[in-house]
Amino acid sequence: MKFNMDEERMWKSMLAKLQELKVNPPTEHESRLQETDGGFFEKFGSLLKQKSHLEETEMKTNLEPFAVDYEVDDEKKDIKKECIKNSSSIGSEESVNTHELKNCKEELVESAIGMNIDDLYQEILFEICNNCGSESYDICPDILLEFAQEVFKISNTKHEDILRMARQKEPPKLRLNVEIIKAENLLPKDANGFSDPFATIYLESNASHRYNTSVKHTTLNPIWEEHFSLPIIDNPKEEVLVVEIWDFDAAETIKEKVNKLLDVKGVKGLSKLMKEIAQTASTGKHDNELIGRAAITLKSISNSGLTVWYNLEKRSKTKSRGSVLLNMTLSAEKNKRVALQEHKHLLNLLLIHELESSQVAEYWWNGKFTTNAELVRSQHAVQSGLTNFDCALCQWVVYSKIHENHKLNFILFNNILDIVIPTLKLLQSDCEDVKTFWDGVKRVLPSCFSIVRKIRARNVSDKHIVSTLCDILDIISKIKALGEPVIDIFPENIYGFISLKKQDVVNIDLVLEAVINTATKEWLEYIMEGSKPHTRDEHNDEENLQFLIKLIQMVRSDLQRGMEHFDKHFYQKLRINYSGILFKYYDLNLFDECKEIVENVCANIKRMEIPDDTLEFSNFLDEESLNMGTTLFELYLVLKRFVSLGCLSVLCILLQENVAACGISNNGE
Repeated sequence: MKFNMDEERMWKSMLAKLQELKVNPPTEHESRLQETDGGFFEKFGSLLKQKSHLEETEMKTNLEPFAVDYEVDDEKKDIKKECIKNSSSIGSEESVNTHELKNCKEELVESAIGMNIDDLYQEILFEICNNCGSESYDICPDILLEFAQEVFKISNTKHEDILRMARQKEPPKLRLNVEIIKAENLLPKDANGFSDPFATIYLESNASHRYNTSVKHTTLNPIWEEHFSLPIIDNPKEEVLVVEIWDFDAAETIKEKVNKLLDVKGVKGLSKLMKEIAQTASTGKHDNELIGRAAITLKSISNSGLTVWYNLEKRSKTKSRGSVLLNMTLSAEKNKRVALQEHKHLLNLLLIHELESSQVAEYWWNGKFTTNAELVRSQHAVQSGLTNFDCALCQWVVYSKIHENHKLNFILFNNILDIVIPTLKLLQSDCEDVKTFWDGVKRVLPSCFSIVRKIRARNVSDKHIVSTLCDILDIISKIKALGEPVIDIFPENIYGFISLKKQDVVNIDLVLEAVINTATKEWLEYIMEGSKPHTRDEHNDEENLQFLIKLIQMVRSDLQRGMEHFDKHFYQKLRINYSGILFKYYDLNLFDECKEIVENVCANIKRMEIPDDTLEFSNFLDEESLNMGTTLFELYLVLKRFVSLGCLSVLCILLQENVAACGISNNGE
């Protein structure tokens, strides 16, 4: 890895800080992971924002959703450039010089050291040395140790000291979590052509400790969906899980068995019943019969878990005996609160390293870590006993804070919402996890609304703008599905542009409509400014009419663009009439502008008298009035076409509602 001079100074400063900590170790209180982040996220985010501005030209990539690769005519191009230049986005962006950037980066490193990174680093090294899961067996632990040292920016001497302490700790107490979901096509063991199956699971190293499911009577396709947690005593790499499916046979008298003759199915069924009667008569009992078994090595289970069908076998017999569906995960016993805090800090450090090493542009990173980073992250999740929901909520917290300043890909947040929303719906509104989630929403929404506000800055031929808009609308839709927020997610310092009536209650729909109106207002102001001639004579009626015609044509073009490309997405995802909001705003604001000019023109235009003798008409022709009347009629036609779009917008929405009411899908055209 190559460093420039500024980075070299930063690392020297960090080394000096480490040596100082070694001489004056932190107190016990300082050695604990803090419950708060101490401004760490904010400093990092500020750094990335400043860095992204300094390297903007170098970081441009085709993967950016708003890559400038379109062409417009010169007239509209000037207006668009002016609009982009003057339109204010949600949240201000500042640039700093290289010297300020270096100072900010040094402060970031000091902040990271101040939160006692050594304890977390020792925990990560400990987990690498005691890794589990199928992915960890394909990579050398030394490679992960070297990667962790690079991420945490630890000196060689200190790394060796912490690694020695990590190796001296006792191995973690792992558990195997098994869900026996169901079995299919089991071999019939009873005379009636069915079985009464139940499942037994155990670890080969502890075969005496067995776990049984309930019995499902008279079926060859039982559904259990029962959960078990087995302690792993020996090396998990060598451990084997055994799953056996048995046919349950209750203790019955000879008379009770003879009464089953009417339920016998086929010659084989009759033969089985006779054997059971004979055995009951001779021994007085009948044992359960093994249908089949499966053996699963624990090293085949990945860090994220494993859900697989296994074929059942019995000794060397090749006859199909059915299959069983299992879900298996590995976990460790650990304090949940500490584990969550550790995971958040680890995500921070991994993402810092990812963004710095790859030099990705804003809106590019979609949540996919490099192989080494993902192994470190998943190992911590497994050995901390964190669920998919726990990990996703940690990601929501960390990524939303970083996203405030260095924008991440919206697909990332969509994927996280798919995991957390179903669980959050089951929690009480005053739950800490719910509050944490809404705090992240407060950070993510401004960037979503900012894209909607800048939607005219890009050409719709750029596929990225439409796909990004869909991602944003999906995010808003999923957030709305959770109901009312438990905190104020619309602070006035960010959403001060929203004008509310006394009876209005701020919600996502109201804010989104206000954002659309604000963007439309900005666009209208700048196309009005761009449509006016530079040497316009306020008393020139012809120029005034031409200005109105040009203005309304551009407004109509914007309205038609919204109807063709954006309406269906806004309505399908949020039930919002995008072009209807645009038309309402344009109609209200163009009325006054048109009324004043048209009344002045009509007051100045001369009435034309056409004589009976049309041959003498040319002698009475007032060309100026005739031209003015023609232009006035042209304005009438342009306004008529504009109004027709408003009617069409309403009709389209009514049609969409009727189609939805009839249950017709989008593909059922």
